[in-house]
Amino acid sequence: MRQLEIAPGLSITNDRCALLTRSRTLVLGDLHLGIEASLELEGLQLPRVQGATMHQRLSSAVEAFRPERIVVLGDLKHEFSRNLDQEWREVRGMLEHMLSLAQVTVVRGNHDNYLANITSRMGVELVEGLRVDGYHLTHGHLPVSERPLVQGHEHPSVRLMDGVGGHIKLPAFLHLPGEGVLIIPAFSPLVTGNDINNLSPQDMLSPGLRSVDLEPAEVFGCSDIGLIRLGTKGGLLARTGGR
Repeated sequence: MRQLEIAPGLSITNDRCALLTRSRTLVLGDLHLGIEASLELEGLQLPRVQGATMHQRLSSAVEAFRPERIVVLGDLKHEFSRNLDQEWREVRGMLEHMLSLAQVTVVRGNHDNYLANITSRMGVELVEGLRVDGYHLTHGHLPVSERPLVQGHEHPSVRLMDGVGGHIKLPAFLHLPGEGVLIIPAFSPLVTGNDINNLSPQDMLSPGLRSVDLEPAEVFGCSDIGLIRLGTKGGLLARTGGR
């Protein structure tokens, strides 16, 4: 399954995006462009391939869902302190690609320092948050009271165990219907995600979610065979024997 409606006018997709169907708005976040260059400064060499992977995934999603607008939910870039050369090239290239596909709005994330230097030159709207189709869209690093809410920042993933002690880790959507909150997975293929199997509210990166009961949260994994409905976080905890 590639697309699933989880609330009125709100769908999730196996492309690691959410879709607001009334306005045809595609929502994605946490691209962390330039992460390879940042890691190189720490002595870790990685092939610079994630930009091309995300270009292809975005093109595929746009072809499938035909959005009129793309909203990036923060952390378009990776480096906190400055715009690295690779970041500048990749962010500009990604925004040019997005603008060739639809209208673009970027929500500022905690990694997006100095991003305005790039977006202002390209005429791309950079905002702290916005409301579309009745849903509040934000990155998630600052507390917000508006509901219903779609956010990123947490990079949720889920670990599925086999019968002999092996496991696979999948990017995942975390949906809290009682709270009116959807957390989308990172769009970046290099941001492996925070394992929700043993995640407690105190472990949440988002200050606005640290008092929320996570056990009833619905978990949907993104896989090579499509979206996988995995039940609730509490049910996962019971099956995997976590804390």
